Amino acid sequence: MTFDIQKIRNCFPQLKSDGYHYLDSAATSLTPAKVIDAVDEYYRDYRANVHRALFSEAVTATDKYEEARRKAAQFIHAKSAEEIIITSGATESSNILVRTLEESGVLKEGGDPTVMTERASIVTTEMEHHSALVPLQQLAKRTKLELKYIPLKDFGLDYAVAEKLITEKTALVSVILASNVTGTINDVEKIADMAHKVGAIVVVDATAAAGHVPLDVRKLDVDALYFSGHKMMAPTGVGILWVKKPLLEKLEPSSFGGHMISSVEKDGAEWAPIPERFEAGTKNIGGMIGLGAAIDHLEEVGVENIHEYVSEIASYAMTKLESIPGVSVLAEHDAKKNAGVVSFVCDFAHPHDVAEILARDRVAVRPGHHCAEVLHAALEVKATTRASFHLYNTKEDVDALVASLEKARAIFQ
Repeated sequence: MTFDIQKIRNCFPQLKSDGYHYLDSAATSLTPAKVIDAVDEYYRDYRANVHRALFSEAVTATDKYEEARRKAAQFIHAKSAEEIIITSGATESSNILVRTLEESGVLKEGGDPTVMTERASIVTTEMEHHSALVPLQQLAKRTKLELKYIPLKDFGLDYAVAEKLITEKTALVSVILASNVTGTINDVEKIADMAHKVGAIVVVDATAAAGHVPLDVRKLDVDALYFSGHKMMAPTGVGILWVKKPLLEKLEPSSFGGHMISSVEKDGAEWAPIPERFEAGTKNIGGMIGLGAAIDHLEEVGVENIHEYVSEIASYAMTKLESIPGVSVLAEHDAKKNAGVVSFVCDFAHPHDVAEILARDRVAVRPGHHCAEVLHAALEVKATTRASFHLYNTKEDVDALVASLEKARAIFQ
């Protein structure tokens, strides 16, 4: 495909520095000028709270905020913006979802109460990010539900084992769409089909996938999905939680305060309609407006085009890295099934030492377990060095990574 990479790179002010190779987009993406300008415009020209006042700045702020909600709904092909809950990111989304599912009692009946009423387990995967996994672990402790893990198989999931684990006793299935360590894009449709056949609720963490692969909640046929804005060009501190309306209408809020109520009296309160009842307090208005601008930017380029381009970069990176003696790539090697993430280990140095050498050459990568310790345990390593790519990266970035890694190898051997 033809990709005007220089035009794209010019959209990102942080890339104006010569010799800077940003390969840490799985931690947080860079921010295009369009997003910075949208946030700046809010704070400079119409800073006001939303859904409250009638002066022109407040009306403009509310309109822009709700427009961003509608854009988010369209971005994931939701049926309605009513299904979109604005959060601070994936971690809050996950916690809200787990708490509301538990406190509303729907886990006892599952997604389809006609299938079975006694639920005894939660099924997740060894790939999960801590923002999804730790709330599930706490849920299992509180409810005495057994937490079961779908294991890895060749950097992907073992779907044969998944089919055995997901039974009529399963209340909830939580699966990551794309791994932030191996880059693997999982077959969520297959998992959702298994779960719905037994009446279980299906939740998807799409954080590492958003902006890399097209998101279509209706095609995936899941019940809830969430992601952070800051990994898809938006500001930090804003995210999206989508819940299918029939399920959302069953849920009770877990956070309370202003905005989420329709009326309050001494003896109690009435909740606002969905989705506002799940949005207590003042949200990150500027961040949400920035998220709307980020979606515009991604859609102008085309998420499918981004995936195709980034796949080429990831494939090139894996080939080059594996040519270095002592380097082992721990990533999905089929680039079309990889969301632009290439993790690796070196037999000559610890990931933190490797990352420090690379940083001296202005090559930005991340060492560690990447908030996925269970996955690293399954891979039988304590930590990895991760290079993660986005639409602004080039093969020259990969060449700089490889050259610096060769330098690290020479230092440590």
